[in-house]
Amino acid sequence: MILFFKKYRIYIIILSILILGFAVFVIVFSIAPRDFPNGKIVSIEKNMTVSQAAAELKKQGIIKSTSIYKVYTLLLHDGLGVQAGKYLFDRSQSVLRVAYRTAYGVQGLEKKKIVIIEGATVNDISMNLTRNIPNFDSDGFLELAKDEEGYFFPDTYFFNPNVTPQEVINEMKTVFASKIVTVQTQMKASGRQLADIVKMASIVEKEANNDTDRQIIAGILWKRIDTGMPLQVDPPFYYFLSKISTRLTLDDLKTESPYNLYLHKGLPPTPIDNPGLDAILATVQPKISDYWYYLSDSNGTMHYAKTHEGHLANKEKYLR
Repeated sequence: MILFFKKYRIYIIILSILILGFAVFVIVFSIAPRDFPNGKIVSIEKNMTVSQAAAELKKQGIIKSTSIYKVYTLLLHDGLGVQAGKYLFDRSQSVLRVAYRTAYGVQGLEKKKIVIIEGATVNDISMNLTRNIPNFDSDGFLELAKDEEGYFFPDTYFFNPNVTPQEVINEMKTVFASKIVTVQTQMKASGRQLADIVKMASIVEKEANNDTDRQIIAGILWKRIDTGMPLQVDPPFYYFLSKISTRLTLDDLKTESPYNLYLHKGLPPTPIDNPGLDAILATVQPKISDYWYYLSDSNGTMHYAKTHEGHLANKEKYLR
């Protein structure tokens, strides 16, 4: 009898050691990896199996053990497997937490609010996105967007923190297309091509801050275009020299560039920013006037003149 109990006690000790060892194994491999990649976004593709998801999470450094992850996942959500999506791991977490999130589809992605103002350039938009979405591929965006200036509609957008440059471009161009439809009648009546309208609107956007002035200025600039007179406007200099009107020198005005509309007649080769709907509408519904010249004083008030002499007088009076 004593021998039996001694033998039984040995089995108990061995079983206890095995249980303790298993518990240690589970605990060690359930905690987050030491070099957990905070801020990592992992994609669980549609129809991925638990084993495939486990392998991807292990590859990305999110979990230590695929086996423990699979056990937890099969025990959760009635064993329905993993939910497809893009998961943000913004801080280290246990394999149980990872299994819970992927089983129930808790992606952790909070959309970022991005406000694109009227007159923003592609570069402005890129900086805005980078400021609000730290991991955004700004270089990729600029490369894809360089020939799209003018066609990104200024609006409020909500993007996932893992948004790609192409997704941003697609969204903003889609909104532009939907907005431009609302002024199709006016555009057709104007007899102008869309490309010319957007170029002109991008100038008008920078030249005026209210609808009345936008329409008068649009009328003046179209009149200059139609009569072969150079537009002689300053906003394009900011586009290619990063200089506002008050900082332009006589040498700047002589700078050779297709955007220098003092030297070259017609519209610039591309829009110089992304105009809003008000500027576009003013461009296709300009106000006809006897004015040929205009300037803005230090308070932003616009002053118009019918002759060059009158314009010079306004300069002397309002820009001193």
